Amino acid sequence: MNLDPIKKLMYEQDFIGAEKLLQKGLKTEKDKFMIFYFLGLVHFELRNLDKSTQFFKKSLNLRPNNISVYIKLAVLYQTMGDIESSKNNYLKSIELDSNQIRSYYGLYQLKPKFLKDEYYDKIRYISLSAKENSTDLAISKFLLSKFETSKKNLKDELILLEDAHKTIFNANLQYNKESDFYYKKIMQKFHNKIEYLNLDNSAKQKYTKPIFIIGLPRTGSTLIESIISTDINNYLSFGESSFFHMGILEQIKKKNLFNNKNYFNVNNIELDLRELKDYLYKRYSQFNSSENENGKEIIDKSLDNFFNIETILKVFPDAKIINSTRNIYDNIIAIYEKLLAKLSWAHTIKDILDYIDIYFRIMDYYKKKYPQNIISISLESLNNDKYIETKKIFEFCDLNWNEEIFEFHKRDNLYIKTSSNVQLRTGIKSYDYNKYKRYYSLFEDYKKKYEWLNN
Repeated sequence: MNLDPIKKLMYEQDFIGAEKLLQKGLKTEKDKFMIFYFLGLVHFELRNLDKSTQFFKKSLNLRPNNISVYIKLAVLYQTMGDIESSKNNYLKSIELDSNQIRSYYGLYQLKPKFLKDEYYDKIRYISLSAKENSTDLAISKFLLSKFETSKKNLKDELILLEDAHKTIFNANLQYNKESDFYYKKIMQKFHNKIEYLNLDNSAKQKYTKPIFIIGLPRTGSTLIESIISTDINNYLSFGESSFFHMGILEQIKKKNLFNNKNYFNVNNIELDLRELKDYLYKRYSQFNSSENENGKEIIDKSLDNFFNIETILKVFPDAKIINSTRNIYDNIIAIYEKLLAKLSWAHTIKDILDYIDIYFRIMDYYKKKYPQNIISISLESLNNDKYIETKKIFEFCDLNWNEEIFEFHKRDNLYIKTSSNVQLRTGIKSYDYNKYKRYYSLFEDYKKKYEWLNN
């Protein structure tokens, strides 16, 4: 079976379309391994985790030693909070092939203590034998830096971490260059220079009280999402969907703005709101797979939607936007000390600072323009004054508050794909003000350029 159309639909986040093609393949293909495997991927994205598990296990029945399936199952169990099953699947993949660096990385993501000292020599061997500018090399360098962290060897830790970031950026160079251009050029310039076509506010809104969580990574956004998505408030969370960016990109690509010459000659962007709404409704409605989910309002935690605030409020005039924040020094290091491979701007301190500077300027603009739609919540305050801060959030969003929201980590349907997964399953903890202080000297050379580093 030709899987290219399915991969294309999944890239476009049309998971229902991909599932329909795969279901057809089940009837026609003799070798069903890849069909089962991709159905597992599709249902994972659709958050049908039981179905996803079933399809991955069906693919394993056909190829019992397939390492990719064990790793996908490990990620799935991690998302569900089943740490032991996740760990066992990572260990099984290592048993089958001890050179699988993603398995060691998965163990570290589960709990840093799972990255045992006995793995050091193997990870170092992988780093020496991996191809230049490969993902395997980047991950192995990243994990080696964590061994230096445990030894409190800051100098060698930072050398390895810098090397890991440089390598992961180059491993997907074309994508990262295009992503940088999109965020730092197109969206920075045009976020408030959009001409909206087919603007019709009289049309019936499918979602009347959507909530968007925006900001920077590692600011407690997943904690906010988990708290407000309790069953009593009838909300369905889509995590970091990127639906708005994908819908906008689909339209602006027609202008060929990724060509530098065109970029400098264009003064505004035209967006067809009717077309964008159709795109968004199709994507959001994919997840209403049961009667219990029909009629639910949406939570979208695509953090970079701060670029899209104007467009969000054109599509959903009554949307509430929660801007998650954090001590900026801690925030920068929390981003840099992770290997956020999909974020093109997160691989040098300078690039992180440039992106944050754009974020601050854009948020200042929109907080003044739409103060009734935007609230800012800091992670420190949420951790240390959870009653005050959650009541503030719930009142702003017109949600029902009770103390049961603090039991979010005990929910069976808690679905977390971010690196905060394991940490959040222990509930709300006091903020650790000392965790990143040893790195603060990294900012000294940048304080003149960025005044907000001196606040």
